[in-house]
Amino acid sequence: MKLLYKSITAAALLAFGLAATGCSDWLDYTPKDKQTYDEQFNNRTGFHTTVNGIYNNMTGSSLYGYNLSYGALDIMGLCYKIANASTAKYELCTAAYTSSNAASTISSIWTSAYNTILNINVVLQALDDHPGVLLPEDEQMIRGEMLATRACIHLDLVRIFGPVYSVKPDGLSVPYADKPEIIKRNRLKVDDIIYNKIIPDLTTAQSLLKDVDPILTEGVLNSDGGDEGNWFRYRQLRMNYYAATLVKARAYIWVNDYTNALTEAKKITDDTYAQECFPWVDPVKLLANSSNPDRIFSTECLFGFYDKKMSDIFAQNFNGSLDAAVVLKPREGYTGILFPNTADYRRQSQWTGSTSIGSNELDFIKYKSFTTNETNPDFWATFYGLMRKSEAYYIAAEAINGLGDTSGACGYLNKVKAARGIEALETDSPAEFLKELKLEYLREMRGEGQIFFLHKHFNQSFAAANADFNGHEKANRDNPAVSIRYNVPIPTGENY
Repeated sequence: MKLLYKSITAAALLAFGLAATGCSDWLDYTPKDKQTYDEQFNNRTGFHTTVNGIYNNMTGSSLYGYNLSYGALDIMGLCYKIANASTAKYELCTAAYTSSNAASTISSIWTSAYNTILNINVVLQALDDHPGVLLPEDEQMIRGEMLATRACIHLDLVRIFGPVYSVKPDGLSVPYADKPEIIKRNRLKVDDIIYNKIIPDLTTAQSLLKDVDPILTEGVLNSDGGDEGNWFRYRQLRMNYYAATLVKARAYIWVNDYTNALTEAKKITDDTYAQECFPWVDPVKLLANSSNPDRIFSTECLFGFYDKKMSDIFAQNFNGSLDAAVVLKPREGYTGILFPNTADYRRQSQWTGSTSIGSNELDFIKYKSFTTNETNPDFWATFYGLMRKSEAYYIAAEAINGLGDTSGACGYLNKVKAARGIEALETDSPAEFLKELKLEYLREMRGEGQIFFLHKHFNQSFAAANADFNGHEKANRDNPAVSIRYNVPIPTGENY
């Protein structure tokens, strides 16, 4: 792997870099020697600053701040109609992954992901090398968060660069980097990396976090901690116990392990405390609120990140008045097919009419800003959700359907539908159920990087007259075969 032969991107200067740059340049440092490393991790502040820097790096545009959220992955999942043929967006939309612009984007995802993983491994190694620096519960929390985060990033790499599991279950995916070593690692088969690497990391993380994560006893704690500080607060901004559990459910459902996927999903869907911790959005506060609506349904989010420039996401990407070369707009008829029931809370709060897009089209306003108190802003004014509890219901529903109980699967799916103000699904047909499940993902997860994974998981065809989606996923030109769209190549410089 070419990345691993470069100077290892280390977390060792984080305390200095963050103080000087506000987190922006921390990855540019290469440690000179062990003394620098030891100096960084000989105190609590050094560990905390390092971990915060890792989370900060994940929010960059190469990863979850764009490419792995509303940007590249949603474009690859054909959420948008891309007009300008000379851009990376068009190449990604049409699966021209080896074209220069798209290849650069894909390479950025790969490199940034493994850089972040390597820094996670530096922290995990430092915990072993510097015992006693942290209080036991602090060390346990950091280790749990970092193991779960490492597994989460690897899983997304598997889902991007690995094969369609239902077509080629024994195909190679990606290397698993579990130590801060400058070595070339072999690509692993999907089952191998899921069951022998990702799941063990998540199981350990759950065990560690279950004893110390305040989210399990005090909730999300989305308020300032005052003199006690915020290290153990704002748990939705960190890889908490419930987020780690959802990642584990994602991993199992990716390989169609319905029994284990259901077990993990139910730790969220069937847990009374989890429901209290992440309540469904209040429609009264959402739909009757024109001043500060919580359009991302933040109370339901298990994990996400802080973005002080949230308002730029809509202004620079989804505003219908933007130039055609820039705007991410829905394809013709898209929203009409997704929302036959216009009373759906998602339709009412996250979409609005736009004459600039077209007479029958809508602007996607999920990330549109609102007037807020700058001194004490609403939490959701700067919060970008990446994982939500509705996905646990979808995973549970798919698993139950896969185990032969379509009626029971509808029960879980209908919990989300009820929370969105729309009618329940009643069917004994597994195919009819899957059709509606896929549509629910499209309604719920737009702008969060999950749509490409949805289509790849089901090996979804993109034919113009597709029976499941009535052609609404047709892009702005004929799409390539399924295998081409889902076989995202590892960057050529990595020598695989």
